Amino acid sequence: MGCEVRERGVCATLDVGQIGDMESAVSVKRLSEGQLLMLEGDPSDHVANVTRGRLKVYKSLPDGRTQLLRVLRPGDFIGAPFRDRTACTVAAITECELCILPRKELERLFERHREIEHAVMRQLEDELAEAQSRILTLGRKTAMERVAGFLVDEQEHARTCGEQADRLILPLGRAEIGDLLGLTIETVSRCMTRLKKAGIIALEGGKSERVSVLDTGRLQDLAGVQAY
Repeated sequence: MGCEVRERGVCATLDVGQIGDMESAVSVKRLSEGQLLMLEGDPSDHVANVTRGRLKVYKSLPDGRTQLLRVLRPGDFIGAPFRDRTACTVAAITECELCILPRKELERLFERHREIEHAVMRQLEDELAEAQSRILTLGRKTAMERVAGFLVDEQEHARTCGEQADRLILPLGRAEIGDLLGLTIETVSRCMTRLKKAGIIALEGGKSERVSVLDTGRLQDLAGVQAY
């Protein structure tokens, strides 16, 4: 069974036998744009690994509003293997393909292969580190640092997926980017315009906004990150 993300995520550190056991337990699920994978509060009866496409993770507030928490990409792990209920809703941003693994099968694999359990724990630790970084971004960084940082993150994910890091197709609209970064859509638009006028990026509209990064160094400086 070929897999384009085998070298990333949970499977990256597993040997052939461990991967074989994983493959015998998983099924492939495809989602169309907007389709739900998990609903907040549902029983946590399966986990998944993204192999193609992008999904969004969000929580609902009592008044009906939602808060976007994370964007999932190929190689990312989804699910709560140690909880009885799902904490967030997960929905497809684009057409997606995932490897689905029942939680009971995952527990069986944990018993047989300790390295699989370690791999899942590393993924969860990475998710925690990402959440902590986002708290820092929301609490301390300026609007421009947040928007520039978002674009730098998109570049890094593009590199990881073997895509062009200087020609990005953003997974979110500006309103959702603002939701993720704690900014209004107007502020996101102003920051994008400033980056364009400064010659750091070029913008192309359409259903999915395309961004050409013209000066990665200056973008990283504005984001307050070290060069890759």
